Amino acid sequence: MTLSSIPDGFKLSKGRGPFADKIGPLYYKKEDDGHYRYGFLVDESMTNYNGILHGGMMMSFLDEMMGQTIWQAVGRKRTATISLNFDFIASAKIGDWLEMRCDIIRQGVSVVFIRGELVSGDKITITADGVWKVIGA
Repeated sequence: MTLSSIPDGFKLSKGRGPFADKIGPLYYKKEDDGHYRYGFLVDESMTNYNGILHGGMMMSFLDEMMGQTIWQAVGRKRTATISLNFDFIASAKIGDWLEMRCDIIRQGVSVVFIRGELVSGDKITITADGVWKVIGA
């Protein structure tokens, strides 16, 4: 596995906080429309005893990046996860590139509902439904 396995245009995300730095390396790409894409390349440090991507890594990544998506959507106000539910669909292995797709379902003044999935190519590995609180709203 090499950095050439990272899709074109993705940059290393740095300084996102102590926990996010531990689960990385994580990558982002800013699209022409201003929206961001987030992904990571599965390496050995992210796997479980069976040699497949650990579920905790998938959940942590989605929590971080769905939160980042909401942070952007609410004008960079602080937010916090209220609820986040996951459904595991398929596994991933070392060398797989995984990328998040998500949509904000409803955005209120103080609460945001979001749905996301982590995909490897066309294969969905995990889905997530969450609710975030906008702090101070």
